[in-house]
Amino acid sequence: MDYQLDIQQANGLDLLNWFSSGAQEVAAHKKYLNDINVFPVADGDTGTNLATTLRAMVEKPARARSFAYMLQEISKSGLESARGNSGIIFASFINGIAQECPVVEEVDVREFSTIANRAVKHLYEAVDHPVEGTLMSIIRDWAMFLETNKDRFTGFRELFSNAYLSAITSLERTKEQLQVLKKHNVVDSGAAGFVRFLQGINLAFSRVRAVEPEEDLTNIPVITEDEHTEFRFCTEALMDTSAHGAIDLDALKHELGRLGDSLIVNNRDGRLKVHLHTNNPEYLMEKLAPLGAFIEQKADDMALQNHLRALPRGGIGLMTDSIADIPDDYKLSHAIATLPLGVMIDGSAYLDKSTIQLEQLFTRMGQKEGYPTSSQPEPGRISALLTQLIDHFDSLIVLSVSDRLSGTYQALVKAASVIAPEKKITVIDTKLNSGAQGLLVRAAAEMATEGLSHDEIVSRVRAMIPRTKIYVCLNTLSYAVRGGRVPDTVGRIGNRLGMRPIMTLDSAGNGAAFGVAFSQAGLTKKIFRLVKQTFEKKGIADYSIVHGGNLTLAKEYAEQIKRITGKEPAFITEISSAVALHAGPGTVAVCLVEGAA
Repeated sequence: MDYQLDIQQANGLDLLNWFSSGAQEVAAHKKYLNDINVFPVADGDTGTNLATTLRAMVEKPARARSFAYMLQEISKSGLESARGNSGIIFASFINGIAQECPVVEEVDVREFSTIANRAVKHLYEAVDHPVEGTLMSIIRDWAMFLETNKDRFTGFRELFSNAYLSAITSLERTKEQLQVLKKHNVVDSGAAGFVRFLQGINLAFSRVRAVEPEEDLTNIPVITEDEHTEFRFCTEALMDTSAHGAIDLDALKHELGRLGDSLIVNNRDGRLKVHLHTNNPEYLMEKLAPLGAFIEQKADDMALQNHLRALPRGGIGLMTDSIADIPDDYKLSHAIATLPLGVMIDGSAYLDKSTIQLEQLFTRMGQKEGYPTSSQPEPGRISALLTQLIDHFDSLIVLSVSDRLSGTYQALVKAASVIAPEKKITVIDTKLNSGAQGLLVRAAAEMATEGLSHDEIVSRVRAMIPRTKIYVCLNTLSYAVRGGRVPDTVGRIGNRLGMRPIMTLDSAGNGAAFGVAFSQAGLTKKIFRLVKQTFEKKGIADYSIVHGGNLTLAKEYAEQIKRITGKEPAFITEISSAVALHAGPGTVAVCLVEGAA
């Protein structure tokens, strides 16, 4: 079709072309949209989220000539793949258009304008506590312009061109409607993204995409310090609720609204999509679990994203996986990104240390049926996090759990090989896990703070690996058996005898038995003897204590080891869910770095 000419009737292929061109325009200005993103949180990802949402809307559906069918498919893909506050608001509006659209092969200007305007009510119903001066306002104003002026235009090109100019005027008003936008002298990022999408539609009517001047760089806010964020995690869930029956969305929103803000809820055709800013993603998933099966979960750390924005670009970035046990506040203060492993429960993948915490996991582990399992991160999540980090840093060092314990290392290596080839990404197989892996992560962070180069940090961390040990004191063999780390026959005999094993990792990173006792006192005696011998023969450069819901015993261990070494522990923290599956509640592990030879 020659899009240099206006069209009066639009079919499904026209619609897909509009979305494709709009998606290209948003993607082309993604960085700018990220840079001006200060509301609702200055996490710098609005452009990325909108571009990701639009890409799914364009790439996932099968092409169809029917306008109504194409719209339904675009809407479905958008809701399922929408990311972030802006992405889900945009997808909610398209979902409203799909709900208002009758089953038609084509629509004219008047029909489309009416459908778009009616869709606004669905958007406002989906969003809890709408805020003016944002993406929602621009969408509403644009749709109102269509409805008010639908009799003035006979073709879509003329309609969209004039509606775009109207949207620009509304966009400029956002500077005065929200205090945070006025403070930084910027328009709302999500609203700017929608205007870019509209400009992309205009460009769809021309075979040649116009070359436009760059955005005014003086409008980009300079974030020099962390901005306060009341709620830390941008949390999302996509669920299959087809087996549940009707859901009272008003009651659900009322209940979920207590957990945070920026709540958006959409439920259509057996798919429930929820977005919430909260400090406790695990509580959100706990509330949603009875409604169906989780298809996808997400919990982006907005505090970390905000902290990264406050840091100068460049330097060395650090990333690890959630099996590395190290205090959360330390990771945040040193801008260490964490890739969550999956915890599979009843067919749903929860995110370790994010959408599930130890207390919830231990409850599920205590049930007779459906023992949870761990799973490595999906390639998409790995790529998204690596891309976010390498965009900020000059180079990246990734410290992975032992390759022998998880496929995470290989997945990281594969993803790193295709992302930003012009930048250096080094993935290190620590051959460790838990608090021992955490000690290496901490050491790398301290080296980066001291100003060591990328290669120096990698070399020193690798040299530390053979000197870093972990000794896990298990209360029982039961969980190691259920988690598949110990054969059932061995477990039955061991439990009958009351065995309490000490587990470790060998030099290759494989799990191995180190010793056994028949009481907690016996375990403690063996551990302290081991620590004392290590200290006397090699010295102990650093150590940490990690535990599975047993802080009291962990502190006792730390106090005793302090008497031996004269040093405070580097940290005391809980173990990851992925480790807890095999270790069980009550577990305490001593992790140490032997003195340099």
